[in-house]
Amino acid sequence: MGTAETTQPLGLEIDGTILGQTRLSEVDGPARRLAYCGYDFHPLASHATWEEVVHLLWHDELPTAAELGQLRERLAAARPLSPDELALLRAVPTYGHGLDAVRTALALLAQFHELPIMQPETILEQAITATAQLPTLVATLIRLRNGKPPIPPDPTLSHAANFLWMLHGTAPDPVAVQALDTYMVVLAENGLNISTFVGAVVTSTRNDLGSAVIAALSTLKGLAHGGANEHAMRLFLAMGEPEQVPAALAAFVASKQRLMGVGHRIFEGEDPRVRHLRLQSAALANRPFTDPHASMAHAVAEAVAAQVQQHPFFVQRKLHPNVEFYSAPLLYQLGFPLDYFTVAFACARMPGWIAHIAEQLTQPRLVRPEARYVGAQAREFIPLAQRG
Repeated sequence: MGTAETTQPLGLEIDGTILGQTRLSEVDGPARRLAYCGYDFHPLASHATWEEVVHLLWHDELPTAAELGQLRERLAAARPLSPDELALLRAVPTYGHGLDAVRTALALLAQFHELPIMQPETILEQAITATAQLPTLVATLIRLRNGKPPIPPDPTLSHAANFLWMLHGTAPDPVAVQALDTYMVVLAENGLNISTFVGAVVTSTRNDLGSAVIAALSTLKGLAHGGANEHAMRLFLAMGEPEQVPAALAAFVASKQRLMGVGHRIFEGEDPRVRHLRLQSAALANRPFTDPHASMAHAVAEAVAAQVQQHPFFVQRKLHPNVEFYSAPLLYQLGFPLDYFTVAFACARMPGWIAHIAEQLTQPRLVRPEARYVGAQAREFIPLAQRG
């Protein structure tokens, strides 16, 4: 492929490259610190609801009780899908990967609405519908795949509680609601990551919200961003029981495979979000399960984490469990299918995507990075008949 220069990574892959400014989150990798709009992440993850964080990201302030109530009412009112939209979802193939199904469904549903070009003054109005309806769409597709009828949303429930209600059709217990709500707070925002950047790029082309969201969602199928939780859980299930972890992990390392859910591009040391997901996963593990795999999910994850903390391969490379590691047993215990883990991530991250999209709309320029040319120079064109 020419000179050695062509093997160098793209400039956007280099850590520390500044592509813009944001008021939304401060990600300090060396200090293992994360803040949303100036608020330290840990109190938010421990005490704030997901709806409070949505308001914070969209309005740069934590809501008053009245503002929070209004946001909840607006989200609840926007959750239902029309009969025509539900009929269209029934036609979506159910045998493929969950993210493919959701991406296809979003594109099809866009046919029902003439989505306008995004504008700064109207983007949050559109955001309510997009944010409220994604869990409805996800739960509906999961139930249809399982041969079950869709469950209409319950306007009296919180966003997390309603998601679980639509998924299972039974009143969710407080432990499960708290676990999912915390998960969604933890994943709501994390700077200019790949999916957020892609959404911002599409926004800069003066596009509609559906296109930006579908583009951002599409990045999550990759192993390096969003998809790690699914593959981490598949590994946990293959290990079976905690007692089998040491030998299984040793064989895994010896085969030079990458352990999904371990290591982070930005955070040095343990990802600050991990502690909250670990606590919620542990709380779920104390409940009774009829599925033996679900009852073992957290224990296997803990056994893997313990091995990672002492195994020379991971210790020498300073690799620690990241946010995807403990989101795997958490989502599994909540009853999400493995191939819908990444879509659950999208449901949580939607307010962060929207907030960055709103910021991008205030910038009139197209996001168009350039690459340095390193190919052949001054070549002379030879007509086809003269080429040997």
